[in-house]
Amino acid sequence: MGLKVRNIRTTRTRESIFESLFELMEEKDFDKITIQNLTERAQINRATFYAHFQDKYKLLDEIIRKSAEELIQQHTNGVCTFTKDNMMQLVFAAFEYHQQVKKKCRRNYNKIIPLLSSKLVIALKHYLNLCMQEIYSDERTLYVQIYANMINEAVTLHTAEQTKLTEQSIAEHIVQMIHID
Repeated sequence: MGLKVRNIRTTRTRESIFESLFELMEEKDFDKITIQNLTERAQINRATFYAHFQDKYKLLDEIIRKSAEELIQQHTNGVCTFTKDNMMQLVFAAFEYHQQVKKKCRRNYNKIIPLLSSKLVIALKHYLNLCMQEIYSDERTLYVQIYANMINEAVTLHTAEQTKLTEQSIAEHIVQMIHID
């Protein structure tokens, strides 16, 4: 079997598993979802599931991590610059990330916020670190940590409806606080 055929099959299988998890999370709490539920819904056997994921927690972890990375990539068009516009897009990517997960996992959203936040912060830090390489040297680690957590906290509060500010307004405030020249 050719590598391309194997890759297509692997991709389809993984997508089927991802979709099955989302469907099941609409129906029941994540803690109640079993591997058997997942394999039946995805129409695969247990061995196939375990060939891709160690357990359902690793599955959820990967879905959330990939989602954060992909949305950052999409919103910034793969361009890594430390500009006002790019930082605005970074904030909008974070908003979309939380909104997508909240929409797909309404029943479980509040329970997985810590995981969402941790994966988002990691993705934001990675992106910010790359963007700020030419600007900061010694302080970069500190600023990257502060900016990533600031974006995450603002987005989390907004998604939890704990602020009446609009996404646009929050993004503008964050960019102002970052002080981009």
